[in-house]
Formats: sequence, structure tokens, C-alpha cells
Amino acid sequence: MISAVLIFLTGCAEKDNSNPVIQIESSDSDTVAVVFGPSLTEMFYISGAWNRVAGVDRFSTWPAQAEELAVIGDFLTPSMEMIIALGVTSIHIVGTNQSLMDLSHRLDIPYYQYSFDRLDDVYESCANLEQLYPEADFSVFTEELNFTIDSLAAVFAQESLEVMIVVHLSEDGAMTLAGKDTFYFDIITAIGCVLAAPDTGSYPAVSVEGILAINPDYVIILDPYNAGENLLNHWRSNGLDDTNVSILSGNYVLIPGARLKELVLGIIQCLN
Repeated sequence: MISAVLIFLTGCAEKDNSNPVIQIESSDSDTVAVVFGPSLTEMFYISGAWNRVAGVDRFSTWPAQAEELAVIGDFLTPSMEMIIALGVTSIHIVGTNQSLMDLSHRLDIPYYQYSFDRLDDVYESCANLEQLYPEADFSVFTEELNFTIDSLAAVFAQESLEVMIVVHLSEDGAMTLAGKDTFYFDIITAIGCVLAAPDTGSYPAVSVEGILAINPDYVIILDPYNAGENLLNHWRSNGLDDTNVSILSGNYVLIPGARLKELVLGIIQCLN
């Protein structure tokens, strides 16, 4: 279950290059949008176009205002009946869902597809929403994020610290790490550090022996469910040293959305 949730939250669905990500249409009548993907929901909220959103997926719990909207299922099991009942005028989704694409054709409404795998994908999604909706404006978001990253790079660039990011600890001792082709890789490298992970896969599974072999300078264990000390106890129970290990808690740590600056600052706190 955790793997499915991780893939959904970070938007690691394979891109369908046969379908344009964004085909700009008039936004005048697009006032009942439904959004699938917490990252995308967050971006809509800070964009200035939030009043156009009528429904979100069940994983979109931030901002609190999302709880006031219709819940339209999730990426794997969207509620077609709810979407139709809302009188939806556009569908926005992280990744590709053929059923929703077919529904958009039947309803003759636009289907917009996004990715949040990499940091550049986040910026591209901002630009696409600004093209779609005249009131959308991400200038403050992008400027603050870029300034934060650039400022930190000036501090850490000379150290080249090797940082391991653990996105999940399994009961059997296996661990899922953030690897290349992820927004974590982009953040870590942008601030002048080195992401410690195997070269295989975006989110490789690594054994305890694999962790010891990598031997990073710092380990950051992501804690979206605020397990806190329990995660450290689990780490220690595998015979691993915790002197260079930090827990980064918060329901935003797996989501490359509006709180990316908070994630970057949280990572830096773990390195101090």
C-alpha cells in the first residue's frame, strides 16, 4: 500500500508523450475543475485560481479548504458519477488515467495532464496553469523557492556532503530511498550536496547491508505520518547507527507542491 501511495503523492506516473500535457483553451467557461494529485491541488490553491476547483482526490488534504470540496475518489479509482454530477468543465491530473481521458472526450471538456517527478516539472506546471488561467500567478512562489535554494548553495557547495533520503522503512528491514530522476535529487544537488543512493531506479529499495555500503554523511528519514521516535527505533533495530540520522516530519515531505520551500528548509535543518 505504501508504494502505491508514494507513487501517487509524488506523481511518478509514466508520461504519455502521445498526448500534449497542456492544450490551451478558453478559461472563461472553465469554472468547475476537478483535480487529481495533492501536488496539483496545492498549486491550484496558491495560484489564485482556487475558486475554479470544485473537487479534489481523497489524498488532497492540504489546504484545509480542500475539505470543503467534493471528494472525487483517487487516481486509481476516480468517481465518474461524482465528476459528472458536478458538471465538470475540466479535468486536471498528475500522471495519465485512460478512464478520465475517455470521460473528458465523452463530456467534450479539456483534460490536462501534469508531472511532478522533477523540480523542473513543478516549474512547468506553474507555467501551464498561468497560461490556462489569467488570474494564476506563481511569481512569488518561484522567486522565494529559487532564492532559498541559491542561498543555501552558497553555504553547502564547498562541502559536497553525501545525503541519503529514506522515504520508507519496511518491516523486513528494506528501505526505499530517493534516487535520481526525482525532485529530491534536484533539491539536494541544487544546494550543493550529493544524493547518496544507488543508480538504479527513481526510488530504489535497499537492504541494511546496502545502507552500510553507501555510508552517507547524513541520513534523513521522511516521516509523513509523524511517527517520530518509532522510526528511529526501527532504524536502530536493524543494527544501524543513528548518530547522523534525522527525522523530517510533516504531511508535506512526500509532496512536491506549494510547500517545497518548507521541505528545502527542513532538509537543511537536518544537516545542521
